Amino acid sequence: MPLHPQARALLSRFAAQRRPAVTEVPLTVARASTADWISLQGEPEPVGPVTDTFVPGPAGQLPVRVHRPRTATGRRPLLVYFHGGGWITGGLEVVDRPLRRLANATGAVVVSVGYRLAPETQFPGPVEDCHAALRGVCARAADWGADADRLTVAGDSAGGNLAAAVCLMARDRGGPRIGAQVLIYPITAPAAGSPSPSYREHAENCLLTRDMMLRYWEHYAPGAAAAPHPYAAPLYADDLGGLPPALVLTAEYDPLRDEGEEYARRLRAAGGEAETVRYDGLIHGFFWACEMFDAFGLALGDITRTLDRHAQIR
Repeated sequence: MPLHPQARALLSRFAAQRRPAVTEVPLTVARASTADWISLQGEPEPVGPVTDTFVPGPAGQLPVRVHRPRTATGRRPLLVYFHGGGWITGGLEVVDRPLRRLANATGAVVVSVGYRLAPETQFPGPVEDCHAALRGVCARAADWGADADRLTVAGDSAGGNLAAAVCLMARDRGGPRIGAQVLIYPITAPAAGSPSPSYREHAENCLLTRDMMLRYWEHYAPGAAAAPHPYAAPLYADDLGGLPPALVLTAEYDPLRDEGEEYARRLRAAGGEAETVRYDGLIHGFFWACEMFDAFGLALGDITRTLDRHAQIR
């Protein structure tokens, strides 16, 4: 399909702002500019109580934000979310408004994790943070009216990578038991030498570029292309059996499109359940720009159906 008008509008907006690519600015500037996305998210949707707290991590306390749905009775399913940002940017604030909507739409208690960022903390530090945070959140789920036995993990982009890796770690390390994984345009393989046609077709001019992905990988896992570890690059795991059912959401005009869809195919080939939904005409980042994209509402519906099936949401 042609580029969607809403995607074109976002690209035009960033072009008018002369917004530099993350590859062109110091890391401190790139991190500060992540806040620009909040202006694309509309007003914060009212939810139930929101709690900022901490859970233990491998190198200290990790911040988490708990979003309880606006109307919910009884113990609710638990969804633990890892934000995107190429492992080097992002945080609890930039996903706060999308996750408020996610909590209300699904009826789940949604917990966002603030893991350590690269390059200060390279692989495996961030993914170890996420697995530790998952355990810590599950241990306290009852405090927030959530049921850790009805657990979903989710994330966007680099957060999708971390969610997929945490599923592998939970399988390999004996828990927690995860009922479903929701991977929103996930990174699943190193950018250097990628054979994916989408990396050639959408290497530039569609918000996320190949050069940006190369920089992200250089900061997070510099040697991943030569020797990809499955917890860094889940697509290269030798064994993808025994993993939770997956929903993989991709965007047509995204260099990560093919590796996300290939990951779902490999999950199915290993005997697992994996559904792929491609949003035609869209670009990477639509989940963060939730007020601008009708597809955000479609994504909420797709995620809700997945939780209905695998997390007994109702």
